[in-house]
Amino acid sequence: MKKLQIGIMAIILAVAFSNVVMTAELKLGYINLQKALNECLAGKEAVAELEAETKKRQEQVDVKQEELKKLNEEMEKKRAVWSEDMREQKQKELQTKMQEFQRFYLQSNDDIKRREQENKTVLIKDLIELAKPLANEKGYTFIFESQGLIYGPPDADLTNELIKIYDGDYKKGKKESREKK
Repeated sequence: MKKLQIGIMAIILAVAFSNVVMTAELKLGYINLQKALNECLAGKEAVAELEAETKKRQEQVDVKQEELKKLNEEMEKKRAVWSEDMREQKQKELQTKMQEFQRFYLQSNDDIKRREQENKTVLIKDLIELAKPLANEKGYTFIFESQGLIYGPPDADLTNELIKIYDGDYKKGKKESREKK
């Protein structure tokens, strides 16, 4: 399946390039978006923020787990002296708290994953937008994402330049936002 996709892509590119080659010099470049995402300042800050949020949520999970553990231990110790109604009431209370804990745990994980995906989407969009003027400035006809790239000469890799441009804009943007405050 992958080979078929690569073959189809090669045919499409060959047809597209045939018109371009006739009119101008063809210059190809590539960018490793995953590397740019991981190494740019905004990406590193986003990861740090998510790690802090994950740690905070884990602490909340630990507190809730401890509450459940204590309630369960209390039930085990006092089960023999409680009336049937009291045992049922405490059992329902425990089940309710366990369900609340499960919802909280799942919601926390979903929130973290959603925020991570939102951050990635925004950063990748920004990186792609910056790649366009970089390609024009350097005279590239096409810029590819390196994910499906089998080989590319190192001088056609624009990833590090893109990271520098993005970090420069990011630092400038943070400075401007501090000055507005």
